[in-house]
Amino acid sequence: MVINMQKERSEQILEDFNLWLKTKFTNVFWFRGHKFEKAEGEGILIDGGFFTEKEAKEIFRMLNSKNPISRLNATFIIWERNGILLKLLIILSVVALILIYIRIRK
Repeated sequence: MVINMQKERSEQILEDFNLWLKTKFTNVFWFRGHKFEKAEGEGILIDGGFFTEKEAKEIFRMLNSKNPISRLNATFIIWERNGILLKLLIILSVVALILIYIRIRK
């Protein structure tokens, strides 16, 4: 019973997103902390990163999934497209180099 209600809710959210994509309605669509907005032309901006409509639908499905790994993958894809993932990796690399340098000096 509960599973059917969750599945219906998931399908309703997916229908709402598809309706938002099809209409000229340009307000922002927020979902699980991510900001979906229509870009010039045929694209969708997710947290500032440009995605095609097909990619945006797939990312939305991944974010709407019950599987936490799938949701995490969607978040990584968004971060990668926005450049946040690269900045995070650079910061972590610098911190690791500093820690290695400190360890070697002792």
